[in-house]
Amino acid sequence: MAAERARAVVFDAYGTLFDVAAVRAACAGIAADPAAFVALWRAKQLEYAFLRSLMGRYADFAQVTRDALRYAAAATSTSLAPAAEAALLDAWFAVAPFPDAEPALRALKARGLTLAILSNGTPAMLERLVRATGLQTVFDQLLSVDAVRRYKPDPAVYALVDQLGVARAEVLFVSSNGWDAAGARAFGLRVCWVNRAGAPPDELGHPPDYTVASLSDLPALL
Repeated sequence: MAAERARAVVFDAYGTLFDVAAVRAACAGIAADPAAFVALWRAKQLEYAFLRSLMGRYADFAQVTRDALRYAAAATSTSLAPAAEAALLDAWFAVAPFPDAEPALRALKARGLTLAILSNGTPAMLERLVRATGLQTVFDQLLSVDAVRRYKPDPAVYALVDQLGVARAEVLFVSSNGWDAAGARAFGLRVCWVNRAGAPPDELGHPPDYTVASLSDLPALL
């Protein structure tokens, strides 16, 4: 399938459309090194999601995020009062879109493409996030791993794109996470990797079909 034949574009949320580094601001005044603290928190958030899938012990992304936060606090000897913990968790509902996200999304929407999010986030997290960022009218569906109680890159997650009513061959999946792009490609979707950092591709045997440096490049690809 050529990218221009896509009828639906499905986006990862955190790290692709929404800049998780923005959570760093909420950590200022709580963690001694906010950047390092957020990096550890995010790494453990993903690790716990992977491990829960492998163990067959699902907990939703809100709980995984809380558990990862508590680990990061313990590992860095950061004291977290209940109010501080609540404020940091709430920051995930207010992460900002990357500057290239909204213009690209609206350009694609204007072409009549079906747009969706496929995310590890819970339905409540995704719904609140798109409302807070004014993007609720852009997306036709918000697909959450809660429906299958598994996390990316489990194939059952990518199969959720069938809910869009579009043939899989006409779906383009877009992610800035190399492992996510590889997971979707292994499942059989066409994939565009948003490589903002100019990183080398992950050696997982399933390279993306397309690579762009910014979401701004996506409308031209389609």
